[in-house]
Amino acid sequence: MFSVLIKSLVRASFIFSAGIIPALGASGPSDQAFWLTTPPQGLGSVQAMAGVSHDDQLLLSSVHGSGFSLSGFWGEGKGLSSLSSSLSLAERDASLFHGNYQRPTHFSGAAFDFLTGGVQFTGGVSQVGAIQTVDRISWFAGATSGAFALQFYRVDGEENDYAHALGLQLRLPVGELQSTFAAAGSDVSSANLRWQLPLGRHLWLGFEVRDGRSSRFGNGEYQRWIVNFSSRQGSQDRLLAREGGTSTTDIATTVVLAAGAVGIALVASSGSESSDNQLRFSTQHDAARNVLNGINPTSVAENLEYGGWVYRNSDNTFSATEPVKGTVDSVSIGSPSSVGAGTATATYHTHAGFDPRFDSENFSFADISLNNNWGVDGYLGTPGSLFKFHHFLTGTITTLGTIAN
Repeated sequence: MFSVLIKSLVRASFIFSAGIIPALGASGPSDQAFWLTTPPQGLGSVQAMAGVSHDDQLLLSSVHGSGFSLSGFWGEGKGLSSLSSSLSLAERDASLFHGNYQRPTHFSGAAFDFLTGGVQFTGGVSQVGAIQTVDRISWFAGATSGAFALQFYRVDGEENDYAHALGLQLRLPVGELQSTFAAAGSDVSSANLRWQLPLGRHLWLGFEVRDGRSSRFGNGEYQRWIVNFSSRQGSQDRLLAREGGTSTTDIATTVVLAAGAVGIALVASSGSESSDNQLRFSTQHDAARNVLNGINPTSVAENLEYGGWVYRNSDNTFSATEPVKGTVDSVSIGSPSSVGAGTATATYHTHAGFDPRFDSENFSFADISLNNNWGVDGYLGTPGSLFKFHHFLTGTITTLGTIAN
């Protein structure tokens, strides 16, 4: 049995070396996931499954026994995972919980599955780390069959229970019903009820109700009702793909639960803005100075521009997004709506290293035009260590001091 295990592990390594590594470097839409699975080879064999999208990568490897399996998984991503739909969290739901959930993250964990009566039971744990946030432990459990899927998640921090979430999905004669609930503390929660009725092979009529409550917003809560027509490829949701009567656990079920555990840990890492570790400053100038002072030496050394957004939090403090790497003469930071939390109030960027081809010590015409079009202020860090400010309402440009270079 040991020799079979070694051979299966080597085979899986070759397959993923040939198939997954090129896919990691491929570009594509962030909502389009690519999956690759090695077929099971019987008892004692190793099976692996990998998912890749624009911001997310996940690899799970599983050893199968008679009616059970033991898995380990690893991965990285950014914000809400496009590899799991188990909690159906939208960006508006996520912003109820956390000031900046779209952070680069890395994770690893393990899971145990066993199969009885056509139902696969899963239990596991994942350690999740992200920038400027303490590591979290995300516990998950689930029961899945061809007719229903039940998920439970609990997120623990260093000192307390951060959050918990529940998910239920049913396949009924009148369509598919999905309900989710996530909460952090007593004052932040999000609930979702969705029903989909198949009208054809790829056409669905959907009805959805969302309810959210949070102390992060002045009005405290929001509700919305959605009715939509949609089409989708494939006839089954991955969570409900299990068919009864099989003798081995389904690795896809484990993958979806593991990805969901990471997502809820990121979204609900704290129940209030005052308790997370996002850096906050009393003024917009201070937030911009701090981020530019930290990234400008790297920008000068690499001769590449870096940029991002300064935004106002719900408590009227200011923070900055993580710097985005650009080219020698430009950086794409997205639109103000891309800021995951708060209200974007200013752009910030550097001008790379000293280069005689560019006027690196001053705002360019494109810099000023972009700020004016978006209606936000702008900050610039130069290779000569100047810290400059463009006020879009008056059009004035001032030097506020110096930063590291």
